[in-house]
Amino acid sequence: MRNRRHSLWPLAAILGLVAAAPLPAGCDDPMDEESQGAPDEPSPTDVTPTGWNPSGETGECNVDALLSPAAYGTKAKTLLTGLPLEDAELKELSEDPAALKSMIEGWLAQPEAAPVLERFFMTAFQQTSGDNASLFNLLGRNATGTGFFSSPRSPNADEMLNANFSESFARTAVALVEEGRPFTDVLTTDEFYMTTAMMSFLAFTDDEVIADDETHDVRTTSGHFDTITLVRDESAAPPLSQALDPSSPNFAKFWHGALAGLPAECNVAASQTIDTTQVVNGKWRLGGGVTPSFFVFSAVVLGRHQGVTRQGQTACNSGASNKTPLLGRGDFSDWRKVKVRRPDAGETPTLFYDVEQMRSMTEMALHTERLGFMTTPGFFSTWMNNEDNAARVTINQTLIVALGKSFEGVAVSDFSPPSVDAEHADPQSECYGCHQTLDPMRDYFRASYTNFYSQQLDPDRAGLQADFVFGGVKTSGNGVRDLAETLAAHPAFPYAWAHKLCYYANAAPCVEGEELDRVVAAFQASNLDFRVLVAELFSSPLVTGASCVAGVDAGTSASIARRSTFCSQLSARLGVEDLCGIRTHFRDGTTLQNKVRDAVTSIPDDSFSRAVVEPVVISETSMFTRANAEAACVQAAMNGYADAFGEATVDKATLTMVTALMGLPESDPRHAPALAILRDHVEEAVAEGKTETQALQSAFVLACMSPSVAGVGF
Repeated sequence: MRNRRHSLWPLAAILGLVAAAPLPAGCDDPMDEESQGAPDEPSPTDVTPTGWNPSGETGECNVDALLSPAAYGTKAKTLLTGLPLEDAELKELSEDPAALKSMIEGWLAQPEAAPVLERFFMTAFQQTSGDNASLFNLLGRNATGTGFFSSPRSPNADEMLNANFSESFARTAVALVEEGRPFTDVLTTDEFYMTTAMMSFLAFTDDEVIADDETHDVRTTSGHFDTITLVRDESAAPPLSQALDPSSPNFAKFWHGALAGLPAECNVAASQTIDTTQVVNGKWRLGGGVTPSFFVFSAVVLGRHQGVTRQGQTACNSGASNKTPLLGRGDFSDWRKVKVRRPDAGETPTLFYDVEQMRSMTEMALHTERLGFMTTPGFFSTWMNNEDNAARVTINQTLIVALGKSFEGVAVSDFSPPSVDAEHADPQSECYGCHQTLDPMRDYFRASYTNFYSQQLDPDRAGLQADFVFGGVKTSGNGVRDLAETLAAHPAFPYAWAHKLCYYANAAPCVEGEELDRVVAAFQASNLDFRVLVAELFSSPLVTGASCVAGVDAGTSASIARRSTFCSQLSARLGVEDLCGIRTHFRDGTTLQNKVRDAVTSIPDDSFSRAVVEPVVISETSMFTRANAEAACVQAAMNGYADAFGEATVDKATLTMVTALMGLPESDPRHAPALAILRDHVEEAVAEGKTETQALQSAFVLACMSPSVAGVGF
């Protein structure tokens, strides 16, 4: 694919050079020209980067090199949009570095910023680890298969629901940011972006409550499905609008995909009505442990036809079968903002089967408390609960997300709560320090939810008084609403989110000191407008590395373009939505998406671990990450070149590769050498017998692997 005679190394040498910027006032120049002589101008092909040695003194300008506008402007725009720096932007930054902040504000308003922020929020709010087992755990049932849409073949219903759960709060957070609302609303909001399928799921889990002892209690739809009629042939089934309309004579009448396959002695009629209130020998009944409401929900949303059997006739057991969900495929993608509130006195809560109305609803009435990131199905399915754990992990992960802190095991001398679990923490044991504050705080969750995250109906647990003793704040309350208000007022909250952004930008936390205090103060003064935090931080030398930071050993470092950033660049710069297929299931993906997705699998991406405050951020390159990035570039060239470049001439295509893909505008001193390398590469490849298209594809791979694409901060 690539002309191997033309190594990546010369290109990396030229494109990795960081021009030496003038030292700001107060920073000593570590190069003593009188004793060492003026440094030579670098050769265009010299592989040794320019720079100077660190001062070696903490509190001085202890960085290898200060970044130029071409480097830090590209870094900020790439991280926020994936787009390249334009020539006019570079010229403006070169003339007025202070213009970066207003540029960032503009970049945040571009449509390309939303998917980048969504991906950041999905990870930062820990909403990404749901699977088949966790989904069924929220239903209080053993994991099983689910149905799918067959034309074309779709992901399974559980995969589509988990994708909804992962995206829901990220979309919500982006909307809060775009509306300029205080960022503490991520803790207290009762409005969430949801699909119809997700709304039905929430309504069902509100309806069928799973107690701590795993018993199921159907409250809202109890008695709604006393009779269910099943038809043998799909063509005889009424449309969903009738089957789920209580006023229709076809209410609760469904096709069951396994009936036609039963033995002849079962005498399966064209339709059979099941009395779900009793079990009579020789009559049809639902499978054991399946409530009528779950039978309907399973068919409508999960596409799983639960088994039915003739009592006393063992051969007449249909078993469960996975078929097409009765919901439409579009019901898993019709995103909108929905308010979740408690039912008014005498009001019927939202019915999980009221699909026709639900498709246009922007408000749901549910008993179960839903507010903030820590009550979403995405968070709950990431951190499953049980009686032994009893919400300890849930509360600890909530603190990690909200405050960037975890229980540390330091005993509080003036706090002796009665609710410490004696089985886990004797006052004389090393575990006591954690449990002393953790156990009383978990009662915020235990008062609101069961072990399956249903509404807590046990009066003893619902009335639990929780104690919050953490990070210098001491208060008490009942339920997650009080917890949300406490977290929103906690002084650690704004600093936590500054650090999360620094991990994203620098693969490291922010350096503590006056500059971070200034950034956070501006965030607080803006009524916690997240856009202000981003603009202040990404224009700060904490991220740009454009100047020394007073009083601290500061600077910024380059890193590999981790998977999400690498993919957002390829998508935005080539104009292909979700080019890596990160948010597209393989069954819905194009050949390009599926090929590139497979290739980028081993490129590290930001993630999180249980009980660990710091995100998992791998920023160093290795032969494995380079090999996988190159494989992704090769697949993008082979399967996406024509869509991105069409019939462009060599001159036009290579110019686009340098300016759009590599992000080196004409004013960037690296622009001309890079352009020359790509054009020479094409010429040499053609001379060796490659077609012009093959040569351009090879040049694309070379550009795609350059430091400005495969790295951040160069």
